Amino acid sequence: MARWKYRFGIPLVGAAVALGAASLTPALTNAQTPLLQPMSASQLVAAVIGAAPVQYSGQLQITSNILGSDASLLSSVGQGVALPEGTSQVVVYRGSGPDLRLQMVDAQSERDLYVTSNGAWLWNSSTSSADHVTFSQPMSNTSSAFAQSTNPTEIADALVGRLAPTSQLVVGANTYVAGHAAYTLTLTPRQSGSSISSIRVFIDAKNYHVLNVSVYSVDSSAPVLAMGYQSISFTDPSSANFSFTPPVGASVKTVTQSQLQTMFDPMNAGSLSKPTVFGAGWQSVVELPKETFTQMTKSIGSKTLAELETPVTLANGNTANLIHTELVNLLVLPNGSTLVGAVEPAVLETDANALGL
Repeated sequence: MARWKYRFGIPLVGAAVALGAASLTPALTNAQTPLLQPMSASQLVAAVIGAAPVQYSGQLQITSNILGSDASLLSSVGQGVALPEGTSQVVVYRGSGPDLRLQMVDAQSERDLYVTSNGAWLWNSSTSSADHVTFSQPMSNTSSAFAQSTNPTEIADALVGRLAPTSQLVVGANTYVAGHAAYTLTLTPRQSGSSISSIRVFIDAKNYHVLNVSVYSVDSSAPVLAMGYQSISFTDPSSANFSFTPPVGASVKTVTQSQLQTMFDPMNAGSLSKPTVFGAGWQSVVELPKETFTQMTKSIGSKTLAELETPVTLANGNTANLIHTELVNLLVLPNGSTLVGAVEPAVLETDANALGL
């Protein structure tokens, strides 16, 4: 994958949901300032583009404060719904080639994802069950999606690649992240209407691997989304970390590649209509098809969503419903489709009017 190549049309929402922030701040603010060779923003971007793949293992922290004060309301929905809120820890092992292991451990259970060139295992100790997929073809985009969703470098690739043409890029003060000397690259919008004030990317000064990505909203001085390493070692993990055999008595379900594609990339798999994207850069807005909001309603509950909605009168007199978060805003239109983006509500209303809805 060409890193930090300028790309357009990829909705911010997907990348933003894959991020998660605020608890990283103390580690950063307590750091001393390392003395590093001065680099311009373009030199730093070029260094990341030209960096060789690295093997490593580390403790990754993902934190989201997107919902703000509404998080307490949605927490009543229940544990069966995956909400993009809170802090989670993931142990990451990255080997050569596609070898990847993600390990999520809490007080009650352990969940592991193993990916190799031959296939993948998804293990859940609480149910003593495992899903297994064998790759009949070389690594697919679906397989890559495993790594992309928990890799700050991949997240930074997507964000910088899409936003750099409409951003001011500034190299900030050097710092330490997870014990490694790091450069700081800050992107700020050169377009109006974004709900994001800045994105900070912390880059390891030796390997040019991204150690942390933090997203700040216009309404908060603390990150609303962040993904960063608390610790990381740039040594090749043992091959044993990527090998898995289900315990005796565990239930095993075989998953086909097409099913896997549907799980991790439903739009490209054809199970959902592809969204329409308006605008570019920081002003990107996605029009989600009707079935998308219907599925959200089923997952969260129509009553809960109704408590989050605020009626908005559009320019043509029709009424839409606005769902506001610290970062992303959604406008549910009279025809059932939804406009969503990391933009101010006024941008969504302008797009709705342009669509004649």
